[in-house]
Amino acid sequence: MSDFSGQDAQSARRHWFNYLDAIEPVRADLHRYCLSLTRNIWDAEDLLQETLLRGFGMTARGDLHGEFSPMRNAKAYLFRVASNRWIDQNRRNPIPLFEDEVAAGSDSEPIDAAIEKALMLSSPQEFAALILKEGFDFTLEEIADFVVTTPGTVKSALSRARKKMQSSVAPGPASAESKQLAKQFAEAINNQDLDGLMQLMSETMSIVVCNVGGGRGRSGVWTEKSVQYATADHGECEGEAVVIIHSRETGRANDVVKIEASGGVVTRLTDYCYAPETLNYLSTRLGIEIDTMGYHQSPETLVEMIATTGLPWRE
Repeated sequence: MSDFSGQDAQSARRHWFNYLDAIEPVRADLHRYCLSLTRNIWDAEDLLQETLLRGFGMTARGDLHGEFSPMRNAKAYLFRVASNRWIDQNRRNPIPLFEDEVAAGSDSEPIDAAIEKALMLSSPQEFAALILKEGFDFTLEEIADFVVTTPGTVKSALSRARKKMQSSVAPGPASAESKQLAKQFAEAINNQDLDGLMQLMSETMSIVVCNVGGGRGRSGVWTEKSVQYATADHGECEGEAVVIIHSRETGRANDVVKIEASGGVVTRLTDYCYAPETLNYLSTRLGIEIDTMGYHQSPETLVEMIATTGLPWRE
């Protein structure tokens, strides 16, 4: 088997960003659906990213073209992918639901107040069907297609689901280790202490930048630019420690990074800079204004990324 060439990588990256632009009109609803299913902002973004990657792979495999292409309706196609992925993940596990006390009418809420009253459901198919019907008004036929069953079965599942009452299960607090490292992480950025920042990280630390890419290792563009161009605060949201990134030039927040730790060092960073729905949700939860920058870098930066296959996370 031949190696995957640089030219192949450039072509794949070009198509990936074209794909993100093409599905942008359905992105907000898809994120809201993922949040409705998972009931946790971190899991919601993970499910969204998996859905986008699977959808991209399936279109490249041949699902995109032809008279009967499922991508003729991109929203239904991606909702189907998200539904199947989530059902697979929860087939053998109970679904933890919890009541969320937030201001009425917030666009960041998972689903409307009626769905918030739903009960712990024994079947992930039932729960998904209820959200698809009550939260997004899909037809029984569409829901049956999404969760791989029949319209009659969906109708029965909806009836059962509506009779159930919800159990309240709140997320636990972030670990003391992660919170301490988030605090030290923010202090190192504020002090422009590159060496100190790197010492907080595992040598094989994983960095994930939603929609854009990822890498391993504590030294690199992400770390250097954070120290050079950013200031930071630290906080906690839905059981996870976070670092809130601000532009050193303007002072305004423009990013949130989730910290995961083990053995006294950061082992994984997840950067939500290019996940605007998640940033808007976190903005409400953290009580701060966060500027969002869309789903990827500017067209000018994308030209450079595609040409070099490098990892310039920010302009």
